[in-house]
Amino acid sequence: MARHWTVAATLLASAGAAGANQIGTPDHVEQASFRGCGWYVVLGCGRDRSALVDRMNYWGGPMAGGGAGLDVIDTGDYPNFRNGFFCLVDGPYGHREAAQSVAWTEAVPDAYVKSGC
Repeated sequence: MARHWTVAATLLASAGAAGANQIGTPDHVEQASFRGCGWYVVLGCGRDRSALVDRMNYWGGPMAGGGAGLDVIDTGDYPNFRNGFFCLVDGPYGHREAAQSVAWTEAVPDAYVKSGC
Protein backbone atom coordinates (compact mmCIF):
# COMPACT_ATOMS: atom_id res chain seq x y z
CA MET A 1 0.00 0.00 0.00
CA ALA A 2 2.94 2.36 0.59
CA ARG A 3 3.64 2.22 -3.14
CA HIS A 4 0.10 3.49 -3.84
CA TRP A 5 0.64 6.44 -1.48
CA THR A 6 3.85 7.34 -3.34
CA VAL A 7 2.17 7.18 -6.73
CA ALA A 8 -0.72 9.29 -5.49
CA ALA A 9 1.60 11.84 -3.93
CA THR A 10 3.51 12.10 -7.19
CA LEU A 11 0.33 12.67 -9.18
CA LEU A 12 -0.95 15.25 -6.72
CA ALA A 13 2.38 17.05 -6.62
CA SER A 14 2.48 17.21 -10.40
CA ALA A 15 -1.00 18.72 -10.44
CA GLY A 16 0.05 21.41 -7.97
CA ALA A 17 -1.88 22.54 -4.92
CA ALA A 18 -3.98 25.04 -6.86
CA GLY A 19 -4.57 22.61 -9.72
CA ALA A 20 -5.46 19.51 -7.74
CA ASN A 21 -8.79 19.44 -9.54
CA GLN A 22 -6.87 18.58 -12.72
CA ILE A 23 -6.42 14.98 -11.54
CA GLY A 24 -9.55 14.08 -13.43
CA THR A 25 -12.45 15.73 -11.70
CA PRO A 26 -14.97 17.44 -13.92
CA ASP A 27 -15.65 21.03 -12.87
CA HIS A 28 -19.36 20.22 -12.51
CA VAL A 29 -19.01 17.58 -9.75
CA GLU A 30 -21.74 18.15 -7.20
CA GLN A 31 -20.94 18.02 -3.50
CA ALA A 32 -23.39 16.74 -0.92
CA SER A 33 -24.96 19.49 1.15
CA PHE A 34 -24.84 17.58 4.45
CA ARG A 35 -21.38 16.52 5.59
CA GLY A 36 -22.31 13.09 6.92
CA CYS A 37 -24.41 11.75 4.06
CA GLY A 38 -23.35 11.48 0.49
CA TRP A 39 -20.79 9.48 -1.43
CA TYR A 40 -17.12 9.20 -0.56
CA VAL A 41 -14.04 8.08 -2.44
CA VAL A 42 -12.25 5.99 0.19
CA LEU A 43 -8.47 6.31 -0.22
CA GLY A 44 -7.36 4.24 2.74
CA CYS A 45 -8.43 3.20 6.22
CA GLY A 46 -6.73 2.15 9.41
CA ARG A 47 -6.68 2.53 13.16
CA ASP A 48 -3.97 5.23 13.25
CA ARG A 49 -5.73 8.56 12.65
CA SER A 50 -2.54 10.60 12.80
CA ALA A 51 -0.94 8.57 9.99
CA LEU A 52 -3.95 9.27 7.78
CA VAL A 53 -3.89 12.98 8.66
CA ASP A 54 -0.18 13.04 7.79
CA ARG A 55 -0.98 11.39 4.44
CA MET A 56 -3.76 13.90 3.76
CA ASN A 57 -1.41 16.79 4.51
CA TYR A 58 1.31 15.26 2.36
CA TRP A 59 -1.15 15.19 -0.54
CA GLY A 60 -1.98 18.86 -0.10
CA GLY A 61 -4.34 19.05 2.86
CA PRO A 62 -8.12 19.26 3.09
CA MET A 63 -8.51 21.31 -0.08
CA ALA A 64 -6.69 18.77 -2.29
CA GLY A 65 -8.49 16.09 -4.19
CA GLY A 66 -11.43 15.96 -6.48
CA GLY A 67 -13.36 19.06 -5.51
CA ALA A 68 -15.14 17.97 -2.34
CA GLY A 69 -11.90 17.95 -0.38
CA LEU A 70 -9.98 15.41 1.63
CA ASP A 71 -10.90 14.49 5.19
CA VAL A 72 -10.08 11.84 7.76
CA ILE A 73 -13.32 10.48 9.14
CA ASP A 74 -14.15 8.32 12.14
CA THR A 75 -16.10 5.42 10.65
CA GLY A 76 -18.24 5.19 13.78
CA ASP A 77 -19.90 8.46 12.73
CA TYR A 78 -21.21 6.97 9.46
CA PRO A 79 -23.83 4.20 9.46
CA ASN A 80 -22.58 2.57 6.23
CA PHE A 81 -18.95 2.36 7.38
CA ARG A 82 -17.63 -0.36 9.67
CA ASN A 83 -17.05 1.07 13.14
CA GLY A 84 -13.58 1.17 14.69
CA PHE A 85 -11.51 2.71 11.91
CA PHE A 86 -10.47 6.02 10.44
CA CYS A 87 -10.58 6.58 6.69
CA LEU A 88 -8.98 9.12 4.41
CA VAL A 89 -11.75 10.15 2.02
CA ASP A 90 -12.57 12.61 -0.72
CA GLY A 91 -16.14 13.74 -0.29
CA PRO A 92 -18.95 13.85 0.28
CA TYR A 93 -20.43 14.05 -3.20
CA GLY A 94 -24.15 14.35 -3.86
CA HIS A 95 -24.38 11.35 -6.16
CA ARG A 96 -22.53 8.08 -6.63
CA GLU A 97 -21.76 9.00 -10.23
CA ALA A 98 -20.12 12.24 -9.12
CA ALA A 99 -17.81 10.39 -6.72
CA GLN A 100 -17.03 7.76 -9.35
CA SER A 101 -16.06 10.46 -11.84
CA VAL A 102 -13.15 11.50 -9.64
CA ALA A 103 -10.06 9.77 -11.02
CA TRP A 104 -8.51 8.65 -7.72
CA THR A 105 -7.98 5.11 -8.95
CA GLU A 106 -5.20 6.47 -11.17
CA ALA A 107 -3.35 7.46 -8.00
CA VAL A 108 -4.71 4.86 -5.57
CA PRO A 109 -5.67 1.70 -7.48
CA ASP A 110 -7.61 0.24 -4.56
CA ALA A 111 -9.68 3.41 -3.97
CA TYR A 112 -13.43 2.78 -3.94
CA VAL A 113 -16.70 4.69 -3.63
CA LYS A 114 -18.98 4.21 -0.61
CA SER A 115 -22.12 5.86 0.70
CA GLY A 116 -21.85 7.48 4.12
CA CYS A 117 -25.45 6.82 5.15
